[in-house]
Amino acid sequence: MGKRKTCMADIEGQAKEQLKMIEDICALKLTNRDEIAGIIASKVHDESQILAICTSLSSWILMNGKSGDVVIPPEVISQFIDSAE
Repeated sequence: MGKRKTCMADIEGQAKEQLKMIEDICALKLTNRDEIAGIIASKVHDESQILAICTSLSSWILMNGKSGDVVIPPEVISQFIDSAE
């Protein structure tokens, strides 16, 4: 199955869903979830990139022992976006 191109609104919605799953699995609150979803949506073009970015983010959260209310630095997301492109 090839990469599926989607519009920015769809990408942002999918990113928010993935970020919500991270919150649920890691038992934390991403206080800037909407901002991060917007950054992702402005830079990526398909679902596989969203999954790669959110998988990297989940690993980063777990490796850094994040809990409670968490702010994801935009530069961290930018690194994951660069890796997914």
